[in-house]
This record gives sequence, structure tokens and C-alpha cells, in this order.
Amino acid sequence: MKILIAETIRANRKAAGLTQEQLAEAMGVTVGAVSKWESGATTPDLSSILELAALFGISVDVLLGYQLQNTDAGQSAGRIRSLMLEKKYEDAVRESKRALLKYPNHFDVVYRAADLYDCIGTEQHNRELLHRSRQLLEHSLLLLDQNTDEQLDEAVIQSQIAQIWSSLGETDRAIAQYKKYNYAGTNNGRIGSLLSSLGRYEEALFYLSASTLDQITELIRVTMGIASCASQTGNPCEALQVLCWMRQILDGLKIPGKVSYLDKAGVVLLHLQALIYADTGDLASAKDSLLKAYHAARLFDAAPVYTMENIRFYHGTEPLLLSDSFGPTAIQGLENSILQGTGTGSGKLRELWREITDDDQ
Repeated sequence: MKILIAETIRANRKAAGLTQEQLAEAMGVTVGAVSKWESGATTPDLSSILELAALFGISVDVLLGYQLQNTDAGQSAGRIRSLMLEKKYEDAVRESKRALLKYPNHFDVVYRAADLYDCIGTEQHNRELLHRSRQLLEHSLLLLDQNTDEQLDEAVIQSQIAQIWSSLGETDRAIAQYKKYNYAGTNNGRIGSLLSSLGRYEEALFYLSASTLDQITELIRVTMGIASCASQTGNPCEALQVLCWMRQILDGLKIPGKVSYLDKAGVVLLHLQALIYADTGDLASAKDSLLKAYHAARLFDAAPVYTMENIRFYHGTEPLLLSDSFGPTAIQGLENSILQGTGTGSGKLRELWREITDDDQ
């Protein structure tokens, strides 16, 4: 096992908003004593440890930073998750109770138990289990230094707590929690949806519109990534399917007869589609996609829009300037991408591009 009392005293003092001087005064010791505790030069005596735990509102083992270096704890956490995924809830609950008794301050055990109780509580509308999940999640925040899962951090766990408040019908509390931990707008969609459920529509539209912009941008980026990965790993059919799907989504967001920034995004997708066709030797489809990209680029450049104007379902009131690295204009970006391409079908695509531009002159 590993004792981390110096680190936990420092972390809990800062979390409580106390200076070393204030903690020393509260404990009736010198500032030098607190400084030595936090540097690890000395360790508080037993009575001070008990007093510190009470002051911070945590258990003694949490204060000590008691970490079990035991694979059994990880195995228990793994069993909890496996049983939950198999929906063997009774077995999973029994496993979690045993694991929590044995490893009450092991992050993986605490978090997986919280996840289990959240899942069951949500499905069965069991308020007791939802509250238990919330308590465990709050406890897991104190154990985050043990976490090795890069998909989990404070923001994720705080958002899970907010979702539990929502499941409990504590909508205002859930909104406040989501807002408090709305890093980079990640909770905008959730906040907007909850505000809408309360009839606070104008406020909801602000958050929902911000989320719309983020989701569209992220979805385009993800689509291009999937297409690139699929085409480079011998699955061009999937690459073309995901690009076609994304273009259909963009078409559904366009206002008929209006130019929008989505048209420029469509040019990028069509170029990638043409390149994949060229890579597979389907030059007829490659030329068709490239021709569509060319005409879409010309149409956009004739009346470019670099805001969220003319995009359906967006109700933001503040003007936003959208930018990208494709090129200063859609045509320039398309041409540069074709001329600078180094893929298998890039040479063929350049020939097709010359044909299209020569025919248009």
C-alpha cells in the first residue's frame, strides 16, 4: 500500500479554500507544522490526523491517501462492470457490496459501483439507488488521483452527478450542476434540453443553438476522420457511405435556395469522396463528385457566408465568425487540395480537375 497524506492534506486544504496560515490557526499549530505536513517532512500525530479528517469532512483513510496496490480490487471492478453489461444486476450488486466493504477507497471499485447503481436506479426509477450512486460519485472525486482511465475526469463525473439530479426530478439542481461544470460548452445541449422542459424557452434556445454549432462542426470532423481511416484500411465502401450520410445531414440543415457555410463544408466532403473513388479506380464517379464539388464551390464563392446564417434550427442571436483551414475561398481550397494531394488517386484527380476547369472556360 501507499500513503499519500502530504498530498491529500494539501489538496483538501486548497479545496476548502484555506491558506496554510488559516489551517494552522484552525488546528492550533504553527504554520511551519502545516508546511512540513504538506511537504512530507513530518507526519501529523494521530490526534491531529483525526482532527484534520473531521475538519475536511472526510474519512481517515481518505486523508491518509490510502491506496491499495492490489490487483484484486481491479478485478472486482471489472466483474462489476461485466455483470452490469450482462444485466445480471443482482449478482453485480452483491459483487459491488463486497468490493466496497473490502476496497472502500479504490477509485475503480467506487466508480464502477456508482455506475452500476446509476444504471439500475435510472431503469427502475429507484431513488434510493440513484442517491447511492451520487454519493459514490462524489466520493470518487476524492480518489481521482488513482484514476488511469483517460476517458474519465472531474468534468465527466460532475456531469454524471448532474444527470442523476435530473433523473431524481431535481431539474433546477441538475441545471446548476451542468452550468458549473460546462467546460468549453460540453453541457450546452443538456442544459438547453432541461431549460426547455421547464418552459424557459428563450434561455434554452441560447444553449441549444450553441450546442448545434458545436455538434455540426464535431460531426463533420468525425465523419472525415472515419472516412480517412476506412479508406486507408481497405474499406472504401464504408468511407463513401459515411461521407454520403454526412452530406445528407448537411442538406437537411440547409434552407432551400440559400447559401450557407454548410455549402463550403460540402465541398470538402465531395473532394474527399472524389479522392476515394479515384483511389479505387472508379474515375467516372470521381469526376461526378469532383464536378459537384466544383459547382458547389463556385456557388458558395459567389455569395460567401461565414456565419450560422441560413442554417435551419439555429437560433443564436450573437453573430459568430466561422473559419477553417481549407482555403480563403472554396475554389482555392478545392484546387489547392487537389494539386497538393499525395494519395494513390491524386494524379488521376488532378487530370480530372484540369478537364473540368478547361471545359468551364
